Amino acid sequence: MDYLSIPASPQLLEGQLWGERFHLFMQQQEMGLPMSAVMAQDSDLQACVDALQLTGTTLFGSGELFRHSEYEQAFTLNGYRFTVIYDLLRVWNNRSEIVDWKTYLKPRKQAELKRNWQTRLYLYALVESTDLAPEQVEMTYWFVRTRNQINQVLEPQHVQIAYSQDRHEQTHQDLLRITEQLTDWLGRSQPFPQVPETMERCGSCPFVSRCRRNQDSREVERVFLPDLGRIKEVTL
Repeated sequence: MDYLSIPASPQLLEGQLWGERFHLFMQQQEMGLPMSAVMAQDSDLQACVDALQLTGTTLFGSGELFRHSEYEQAFTLNGYRFTVIYDLLRVWNNRSEIVDWKTYLKPRKQAELKRNWQTRLYLYALVESTDLAPEQVEMTYWFVRTRNQINQVLEPQHVQIAYSQDRHEQTHQDLLRITEQLTDWLGRSQPFPQVPETMERCGSCPFVSRCRRNQDSREVERVFLPDLGRIKEVTL
């Protein structure tokens, strides 16, 4: 009961469901499955895919040696196993690109994305599990629902993030520190610490309901279950 998730708001839930449909569509398209019937039933989805194809980039084919959607990669560090799943992995002779689809409406800035643990972990995992050097990998975020602020026409935007040996080593040291802390807390049966609410990070955190830091979860805390020991047994 302590870890039940609280249902998201209707707007947030709708956005999440649309994002799941988009990711599934892109995966099935990469597999070569016919998608015309799906697109005919979802004009918004079709518009986003069409806009992506009109960006003029080499996103949909440029002679990769390896190209795979929903590609899983894993590594072990300090006794912990880490697993990542790339929306799309593209590999050439001397470089590789991780593509991540983002379906929320406003793109994030490159500096913020570089600090994001998704970026750091995805790039780190690719280097650790392949023969590629850090300078040979990059990650590209595609914000597929971005619109022109003047005419509201769909204009997907992308943010590319390069990698380096220095950043790889920094992530390695940070992961060692974090896993050592986890081991210590687990060994002492100590609850994991939470960031102060004053840091205002909870609003964008996908686990906010599990920490009881959103309004819905606080409302649930006021609901009390009856004492089962006081309920009379009913004979059938």
